[in-house]
Amino acid sequence: MKKVVSLTLLTILSLDAESLVEVFENLEVDGYLRATYQAHDIKSDRVHEDDAIGGKLHLETGVFYGLSGGVSFYSSNALVNNENRGLVPLRGESHKSYSILGEAYLKTEFSETLLKVGRQEIETPFAQADDIGMVPNTFEAAMFESRLLKDTTLVLGQVQKMAGVDADSVDSFKRLNGSDNMQLLGLSYEGIPHVVLDAWYYNLKDAEVNKIAYVEASYEKEFKDITFGTALQYAKQGYSVGESANIYGVGVDATVKKFGLSVAAAYTEARDNAAFSGFGGGPFFSNSEYFILDNAGDDAKAIWFGAEYNAKSMGVEALTVALGEVTLENKRGEEASELDFTASYEINKNAEVHLIASKLKGTNVGEDDAKHLRVFANYNF
Repeated sequence: MKKVVSLTLLTILSLDAESLVEVFENLEVDGYLRATYQAHDIKSDRVHEDDAIGGKLHLETGVFYGLSGGVSFYSSNALVNNENRGLVPLRGESHKSYSILGEAYLKTEFSETLLKVGRQEIETPFAQADDIGMVPNTFEAAMFESRLLKDTTLVLGQVQKMAGVDADSVDSFKRLNGSDNMQLLGLSYEGIPHVVLDAWYYNLKDAEVNKIAYVEASYEKEFKDITFGTALQYAKQGYSVGESANIYGVGVDATVKKFGLSVAAAYTEARDNAAFSGFGGGPFFSNSEYFILDNAGDDAKAIWFGAEYNAKSMGVEALTVALGEVTLENKRGEEASELDFTASYEINKNAEVHLIASKLKGTNVGEDDAKHLRVFANYNF
């Protein structure tokens, strides 16, 4: 990463004054301010609380001979409480407030292709930002994306390091798979009406899970005032020791626009070994706020039901509420469950507030029986 930052500086310094004006005259500045509060109530124990304030500042230069660069600074700072037990991590090493240069990249775009090198947020099924706390996951990577073929997107990537909410080290970049890194290939096709087809492959030489193949097919169609969708997914995950895991999933959803109501259901199942959601929240349809298929280990099953209501019909278009429940079952037939209530309110085009309340019964999968509350407010600029 030091090489990428140094290259950026050398590129800038090599330009004359007129060129520098051209590079920075179209400088884009955006980001958000964020405040978060969360509480974790372990059964028969006192409440554990944490809060923070911080956000993201992102700057990206104008384009000069097809090349541009960007940086993003992220920060998470304790306010009153500072207990991370059982919570989404808001702290860095030794539970301290921290700031991090999460993005520092160079990119070039030409003829429907994009090459981006350096620290960056990426979104793929098994490596993603998963922005559920104060600072999302970011990756040190080289990512190539092409849309040269009609209705087709091709993605190639080499991912070296990771930091953020799901990383082993939240506040510093560490190797994702030693010196072997991770290589990925993705292909998305949208040439069939109402259908999207995705295929991905991840190579992690000598890691515990050393390869992941993933395919997903989704269908969505609007019938008058109702939108119906369904999707299938399959993942084959190779283990260095033991059998490969085979994960199957199906999901259905329907939205009645007139009433602002959506309902959905999903089922996923792992066979022969445990599911692995990768480096982020993972793509499995049954995932909830906290519990995912991985939690139940080998030969796990998960079923999820959810409903969402937009209060537009009641004159409060900015308010959305949702209820969801997942039930996990391990190979011994023991069950764990999570019930989630979420509410989101858009104060205006820049400001929003989100609330997530969860009730967990997790002792059968090695987790707490507990109640969670998470509230965060964003101001986007």
